[in-house]
Amino acid sequence: MPALLNIDDFVIDAFAIRSNPEYTKTEPEESGDIGISFDIKRKGEEPLFMISLLIDMNTSKKAFSCAPYQLSMKISGFFSFVEGTDEETINKMIGLNGLSILYGLMRGTVAQFTANCPHGKLVLPSVNFVELLKKKAQAEKRPIGKKSAKN
Repeated sequence: MPALLNIDDFVIDAFAIRSNPEYTKTEPEESGDIGISFDIKRKGEEPLFMISLLIDMNTSKKAFSCAPYQLSMKISGFFSFVEGTDEETINKMIGLNGLSILYGLMRGTVAQFTANCPHGKLVLPSVNFVELLKKKAQAEKRPIGKKSAKN
């Protein structure tokens, strides 16, 4: 059965990783200070979307002091739905599924890149996108995926 949501393309807009030269594995490693933000834009009334996902980890001096890496990255994905997909399904799927797809791509990229770094492979932690979407929707007072005035 074909998927209703397709990722048509993606680009890594920014990717920066810094290794902590003072970090030693004997220090207790904290889970890391991670920040995630995102933007979902729709092209008119068409079921075409662009999602930008920004991930920052250990950007504060304190967090970086006891972590192996500091990173900042941005990825943008371009998504479409199968023709005839109803609006309710689109609104339910675009945020959760689109963000999960992009985050998975970044997890693999970070793991692959850091495997060659001084402190070894870093696997980004799991993220509850359901909660992130709820918080953003509450802050904007609208369902994720709905067209806003600035989209």
